[in-house]
Amino acid sequence: MRFSHPLALLAKSALLVASLGVSNTVMTGHAFAQTEEIECGFETIIDLRTGVPMTAARLYGEVRTTQVVFLGERHGTPEHVALAACILEEKAGSRPPVLALEHVPASAQTELDDWRRNSAFDADLFADRVDWESLGWPDFNIYRPLIETAGSARAHVVGTDRSLPGAGGPSFEALLEVAPAYGLQTDEIVEAWIPDMIDGHCGLIDEDAAAVMALAQMERDQIMAGRLIAGRGRGSSTLYYGGKGHVRMDRAVPYLIARTDRPPSMLTIAAFTVDEWERVLEAGPIRDQNLNTVYDVVVVAGVSDPTDEALCEQMRTMLGG
Repeated sequence: MRFSHPLALLAKSALLVASLGVSNTVMTGHAFAQTEEIECGFETIIDLRTGVPMTAARLYGEVRTTQVVFLGERHGTPEHVALAACILEEKAGSRPPVLALEHVPASAQTELDDWRRNSAFDADLFADRVDWESLGWPDFNIYRPLIETAGSARAHVVGTDRSLPGAGGPSFEALLEVAPAYGLQTDEIVEAWIPDMIDGHCGLIDEDAAAVMALAQMERDQIMAGRLIAGRGRGSSTLYYGGKGHVRMDRAVPYLIARTDRPPSMLTIAAFTVDEWERVLEAGPIRDQNLNTVYDVVVVAGVSDPTDEALCEQMRTMLGG
């Protein structure tokens, strides 16, 4: 079956779309250029490929030898940003790494390149150059440690999201035209997304609306995959950082990259908050949930922002329910 794209519904659901996003090891030994040392506090690290706990040392060892690492966050969680900063530093070597961000549109790439060349990697100037406040993400100070680490590593930062209307740069259509495609699996993957989209919208949308959201998600993933392919050659290795939904191996950016002509070595890490992971465990044994087909590794750190609970009520108001 094929689905249409009513833009009014996309606009109404934008609020919640943005949120769709066993060892006890604390890493404290990372040295960064910023004034405060970053700590990566891990409640749990599980290698889903084996179903057993994973040490931080082993995780970092694999990070260093993998060409593209995907890390999915719960948006606005400081501990997940800290984890991204630690991973990026581990990927820094003789050649600067690439940091590919969901959070920055492709239309800001000129500003990102100018920032790297001319600004001595000033984090505040980064926020100004990409106009962070207009992008709809949580407070920039949450993400500051990652940007400061990118500066310390002289990382090439690549904006991967679709260009904003009227912002210049490549158009949505141009980005999609050069992006990898899903092929014959498109409808199958739309159907797989539908229950997650309904759940992510607090049960307030029907299957047709959820299919629209699924197609929008998939088009964003195509564009992000295309931007990642085009940008990863700038550095020695790459960290892609975005929401957990975008780093699914079974239907998102890694799925598309894995089906290119010469796929890189890849590692997919999902960062869950403690309360998110508790809900996963309440759903039954991990091995019965097939999470190993979705992510390679799970890291549990931080807690969800309590104000997130108000999102469903805001969505109910927006949809007139």
